[in-house]
Amino acid sequence: MKLNLKIRWQVDSAFLRSPRTVTLCLSGKSNEMDDSVNLSVSMGDVEASMLNHNVSFSSTMVTSAGDLSLPKLSMTLTEAELLKLRSRCPKNGVDSPNASVAMETSVGVATAQEDVEAKEESVVDLEDTLEMTSNGNQVKPDVDPAADSEADPADYSVPEYFKGSIVELARRCWTSSTEAQHYTKGCYWSPDGTCLLVPIHLDGMHVMEVPADLYSTPAVPSTRPLSKLESAVHVPEGGTVYDCVWYPQMNSLQPETCLWLATRQHEPIHMWDAFDGSLRCSYSGYDAVDEVMAAISLAFSHDGEKIYAGYKRCIKIFDTSRPGRLCDDYPVKFAISCIAQTTAHPNTLTCGNWHGYIQHFDLRCSHKQGPLFTLGGHKGGITQLRYGEIGAGEWHLFSGARKCGKILQWDMRNYKKPLVELKRHVDTNQRIQFDFTADGHWLASGGTWGSVNVWDLQNCGDPTILPLHSDCCNGVALNPAMPILATSSGQFHFTDQSTPRDNVTLNGSETTELPASDEVHQNQREVIYENAVVLWWCGPTG
Repeated sequence: MKLNLKIRWQVDSAFLRSPRTVTLCLSGKSNEMDDSVNLSVSMGDVEASMLNHNVSFSSTMVTSAGDLSLPKLSMTLTEAELLKLRSRCPKNGVDSPNASVAMETSVGVATAQEDVEAKEESVVDLEDTLEMTSNGNQVKPDVDPAADSEADPADYSVPEYFKGSIVELARRCWTSSTEAQHYTKGCYWSPDGTCLLVPIHLDGMHVMEVPADLYSTPAVPSTRPLSKLESAVHVPEGGTVYDCVWYPQMNSLQPETCLWLATRQHEPIHMWDAFDGSLRCSYSGYDAVDEVMAAISLAFSHDGEKIYAGYKRCIKIFDTSRPGRLCDDYPVKFAISCIAQTTAHPNTLTCGNWHGYIQHFDLRCSHKQGPLFTLGGHKGGITQLRYGEIGAGEWHLFSGARKCGKILQWDMRNYKKPLVELKRHVDTNQRIQFDFTADGHWLASGGTWGSVNVWDLQNCGDPTILPLHSDCCNGVALNPAMPILATSSGQFHFTDQSTPRDNVTLNGSETTELPASDEVHQNQREVIYENAVVLWWCGPTG
């Protein structure tokens, strides 16, 4: 008689909220990115390589086409892997070569009662597989790059930013007309650093890939030829895109995780596929008269199981695996313009509003209690909030606002006043992005004057000003896996359409006039500005 032993661990939202939490991060290429984008499971006896080959998705989401996708994360151990797991010696850590044979023989000669007892004892307790430190934190498995024959040692090195000269890698431009101005509205790197999402006004959203030669080079020569960025995916969605966000567990090696959310005017929240640009599903928010409302801001929970959508008078919380209109409402007094959250406190949200205030909510409390605290300091509406872990357990909040020439850094342990005020030029109402590296060393921000300001947060000195654009630099994003800086430029320009001719500007400088006699130019007068997205190498140069 042969006993088939199989273990299936299902990690659901209820278990993640328990004190015994197993963190599964599937937001990067396996063995190719840094620790923030690798699958890390803190288990004492289970090998990480074995878990990497047994991560599967059991779909629970129904798309518009009737397909199933984006499930809850689960793992399954085969019989051979289970025998390997049970045959390991816990005292000296050396595998016994005859352990698997002995176990299979003993199972084959066991009686029926012994089979039942063996089956009950074969269930591995999850607590027994966790190696804990003295303070209760899980110990990450040590990864030896030399032990993995398929791993490249360069993949394990932490990217070094702003160590040499800035080299332009690739560029993509859009032309505009007085009838339809196509300008960028920021740029967003995917969590694994392989794709760049760029919303374009009146031209939908574009997904662009990193040039292939940059994956294998530790340094880029200053004479590298300029590449032309092409759209791998184009979603020609009309109207104004209010906000978009990548799925935090996105991994290019697993297509089911390659997706992003976007919200635009008069439309529900749409989930888009990053491989073919298809619409996967929608999340609809309705008002008191049962009409669809457009979300102003979006955010995923760090585990990807929840979607936080900011509306004019409430925060709607959707289950990612359950599209539609079913959600939880958390009423607020002001319109939520941006949302941020820390990994240490998954039940709280930090939200900004158009009145210039930053409010911190505990979703476990009644909405009648109001925010836990409110921060001021900006003179305009809050456009962006970002949390950064500066040091061990020190969460700092960075905030930016429209028509406000400063980025405020808050220590969340003492939030009576900001720690540092970082100066920048913001003269318009549009969102001017800022971003920082994963180690909290560098912070970069755009500005309406076209320059990129870079601060060394460890020294807190004056910024380094990089004049990279001649028009408004509205988007700044640092690649999480490679020392690549992505910037986007452009803004709305007021033009007089009643005049028979318009001045053409290129890169912000006035050049010549269009002929008014040409009927084509009379019907569609072209006004060219620097509406571009550019990739810059900010690491070591050869």
